[in-house]
Amino acid sequence: MNTKLISIIMPVYNVENYIEKAVLSVLQQTYTNFELLIINDGTKDNSIQKIEKYTSDSRLKIFHKENGGLSDARNFGLERAQGDYVYFMDSDDFIESDLLTLCIDKIEKENVPVVVFGYFLDTEDKSGNLISSESIIHESEVINIENKNTTVTNNTIGLLGYAWNKFYAIDFLKEHNFKFEKGVSLVEDILFNAPVFSSVNSIHFINKPLYHYANRPTTTLIKTFHSNSFDLYLKKNECLKKFFNKWEINHSNELLANSLLLGIRYCANNLFAFKNNLTENQKYNHLKTMIVHPETQRLIPFYKPNSKLDSVYKTIISQKRALLLYLILKIIK
Repeated sequence: MNTKLISIIMPVYNVENYIEKAVLSVLQQTYTNFELLIINDGTKDNSIQKIEKYTSDSRLKIFHKENGGLSDARNFGLERAQGDYVYFMDSDDFIESDLLTLCIDKIEKENVPVVVFGYFLDTEDKSGNLISSESIIHESEVINIENKNTTVTNNTIGLLGYAWNKFYAIDFLKEHNFKFEKGVSLVEDILFNAPVFSSVNSIHFINKPLYHYANRPTTTLIKTFHSNSFDLYLKKNECLKKFFNKWEINHSNELLANSLLLGIRYCANNLFAFKNNLTENQKYNHLKTMIVHPETQRLIPFYKPNSKLDSVYKTIISQKRALLLYLILKIIK
């Protein structure tokens, strides 16, 4: 029977409506030798009060700190983790009861420093009712750097990007001094994981969804306007380039093009859908900056559309027609 300790790090900030379900999904794990580190990142609501009744369970430990953001809270937890393995979980989602069991069995069987698992994309309505649940898993159980026929897909990059669907060996993270970049939002997970996967020669997957990621129509971090969002996506791509170069991925430009175009579409919608104080001229200039950027124009020929809307975006960007995109987005709004 495996007795190694698993540290689960759960940053908490204004999630009073969801945190109890998240905590219970951890306390009800079939693998029981774990510590749950709740990092109160200066929450302003009743999140901590919601879970204080579970502190009779000695595995739950609550730490309090000033607000420093998600990355800072995760680093805070990692510094205090006592386990052999670490799992970073968001406090507004929940996990399957066998997540820890399957992860520790896989990572020890394969003798690797990290494993990746699938997740459910749970879409909810404004009342919290589940509308749909989509299973997201990888196409294969392993990809190997020595196999030159290894296929790295857009789905692979998507799965590698998150922190909450990874199970890490703590000694490996500490040996390489891997930490989350403080002050970065939106892309902090991939900035952490790309160097991780650049340091291994194979990536192992559990082809089963073990995490429930909630897609809610409420105001959250990603529903807030970020003026530097395009710069963050450029930074994400630079990080991915290093990973692709290490793995000698021969179709890296296609993957980078898809990544950047997704970022541009997010940023474009961000300008019009989320609350901000920009003038119409400033919005147009934001769009133009993204479209004419040298990296955008370098990658756009490699972008492979999957729908008519994708094709429209590719044509507009290729022709640098920022005004047309501005008018379309304004009409859609």
